[in-house]
Amino acid sequence: SSSDYRPGKCQLLVVREDWEAKGGETKYGLCSSFLTFVRPGQFLVGHSTHSVMQIPEDTTAHIFMAGLGTGLAPFRAYVEQRKYQKDRGATVGNMTLFFGGRYSKTEYYYRDEFEAFEKEGIVKCCNAWSRDTPGKKVYVQHKIQEEQDDIWEHLGKPGSTGYFFLCGSKQPEKDVYKTLLGIMQSK
Repeated sequence: SSSDYRPGKCQLLVVREDWEAKGGETKYGLCSSFLTFVRPGQFLVGHSTHSVMQIPEDTTAHIFMAGLGTGLAPFRAYVEQRKYQKDRGATVGNMTLFFGGRYSKTEYYYRDEFEAFEKEGIVKCCNAWSRDTPGKKVYVQHKIQEEQDDIWEHLGKPGSTGYFFLCGSKQPEKDVYKTLLGIMQSK
């Protein structure tokens, strides 16, 4: 969350990690499991550090964000920060969010917030749900391809000043890179 937009608060997006180990036993992530059992009123001791992902200082720069699963969290903060800046009279640039998951009903975290931010013109949401439509898997790279003209305009064209951030699962990283490279090579 943005500390300007939500002063005095730190909000986390945690999804409990689980997997099947060899032998069929279900294993759970240590930190994500621990956090899922914390209840309101309980206190935790933690240490925050500055993120390596920093929103651009130029508030007018177009920001493209690809968030996969919990990789949505830093981009929620980016969108909140732009909203905060806009509300205080700053000129803010466009933001495009490519968010991917399997099912929109269960994995569209902060849906109401993002729909409100989109309605207000803060962000354009380009969501990819790989299991919502039987027989048709839609991934983030497909949504990126659909926005190729805008991406070229703000990232590839000489003099462009946009930014592209990717956060979340490393699995689609190569496909996202390949799609962006293809856009740059085709223009």
